[in-house]
Amino acid sequence: MSNQEDTKEPVAPEVVDELEASEQASEQASAQPRWRQIATSVLWVALGVLLTVLGSALLARPSSSVPDPHAGHAHAQPAGEPGEQAKVEYVCPMHPQIRQSEPGTCPICYMDLVAVESGRAGKGSDMPAVSLSESAKRLARVRTEAAEAVALQRKIEVFGRVAVNETSEVDLTAWVGGRIDRLHVNAVGERVKKGQLLARIYSPDLLNAQQTLVQASKNLADAEASASEPRARAARAALEASKTELRLLGVDAKQLAGVLADGKAREHVDIYATSGGTVRARAVSRGDWVESGGRILSLTGLETVWVQLEIYERDLAVVAVGQPVKIQVSGLAGGALEGRIDFIDPTIDEQKRVARARVVIANEDAKLRPGMFVTASIEAAMDAAQTPVSVAASAVLWTGKRSLVYRVEDHDGELVYVPVKVTLGPRVGDRYVIEEGVAGGDLVVTNGAFRIDASLQIQGGPTMMSTRGAATATSLARVEVAAGGTRFEPPVQASQLPDDVWYCDMGTVHYAQGEQGDATCPVCNMRLVHKAAADDTTNQGGGHAH
Repeated sequence: MSNQEDTKEPVAPEVVDELEASEQASEQASAQPRWRQIATSVLWVALGVLLTVLGSALLARPSSSVPDPHAGHAHAQPAGEPGEQAKVEYVCPMHPQIRQSEPGTCPICYMDLVAVESGRAGKGSDMPAVSLSESAKRLARVRTEAAEAVALQRKIEVFGRVAVNETSEVDLTAWVGGRIDRLHVNAVGERVKKGQLLARIYSPDLLNAQQTLVQASKNLADAEASASEPRARAARAALEASKTELRLLGVDAKQLAGVLADGKAREHVDIYATSGGTVRARAVSRGDWVESGGRILSLTGLETVWVQLEIYERDLAVVAVGQPVKIQVSGLAGGALEGRIDFIDPTIDEQKRVARARVVIANEDAKLRPGMFVTASIEAAMDAAQTPVSVAASAVLWTGKRSLVYRVEDHDGELVYVPVKVTLGPRVGDRYVIEEGVAGGDLVVTNGAFRIDASLQIQGGPTMMSTRGAATATSLARVEVAAGGTRFEPPVQASQLPDDVWYCDMGTVHYAQGEQGDATCPVCNMRLVHKAAADDTTNQGGGHAH
């Protein structure tokens, strides 16, 4: 120890002076009051907070020196909370599920991705809502109208044709058997008047009956000349019996008088039309023999005609006897003819699936001809006990399987457009009955809905073109996918696929495979996407293998 202390190097005078100065400074600092140190620290903290607040305000305030390049342009904006900053994403217009935060191309169809603001649900709703600026509304020509619960008059358009009034059909027959020696009406379609001469017939039976009449007339004259009352009474009875027989054979009073005046039987008897009409069919020709009651001509009256309308079975529930009908006849100038339904066929044509409804129309000028085609409109009132909610037909975006309307909602003072799935009833004129989805008084878009829908399509929301949310609970059962691939006909939903498979996403899925393979759909040659096992979603980021 003594040796080490002897060998210790001396300290330089400059170092000693510095150490002494430092000790003096420390003693002076420790001598300051404690409260002054605390006040200094608080002051520095308050100054830092003030600078932070001022900086945030300056950053939030838009610069007046830099013009907005999009000022004056109309853009559709997703509705959200006031002041909320929308996140910009890049989306495929054909496959909205492909979304990423930077520009790129779609891994399915290779289209360039489009920059959009990510959709946000409107307040109080889980459905995406779209808001439009005033200029965007003008460009889209957006018009709205309230859904109404009013009585509707349904107009049914049907087809038909003019037909013969079957109640006016009549057959002119031979009242006695004989030979047709002369036929005065020979052509189908000829007009026949009541009392017109139709044919001249030779009949042995009629000739014998006339000879009996002539003889009875002579016997009466002889009995009256003999002044024998019993004989005269018997002769008069025989004469009346002969007249009755001839009348039953079709001989009228004028012909009877002619036979009695001539005093001899006539070999031929004329047959006259008992009613007028148009010849529909001719059953005999000159020289033909006919039996008693045999048909000579068939006539039909055209003073009135039937219009037979074909009513589809879906419309029969609202068509009834007595409803007014307006009829337009093809090839006939002039206004519509008016009538009322007076009969509905109780059976359905199994081939056409229609029932015939009959309308009787006056045809005194004979302009309506059987066989003419007609179109008709029937004013059918809806059930008066119910006043269904209806919207303008232009408000409905219809895809066949489902239908949408865009309802206008007020979200914190901002009007937004929310897609609503509706169940349609029958179409009545220019309106659709809404069975479910929209209530009376709801404001819906009647013009410009398709453009709003296109905006939501880009944002990835459920639109008329998407099938998400359209399937029922019973149709969403899980399906099996083979490792080598499975085709689905009809297509299924992506949510029905098992995890960790590769599938073709065309809105619905028509092909999927359990292994990646060449990741190409053999049906449509589109790139397959992967349904991951972690979150039951597809890999959609750019640069991933699909």
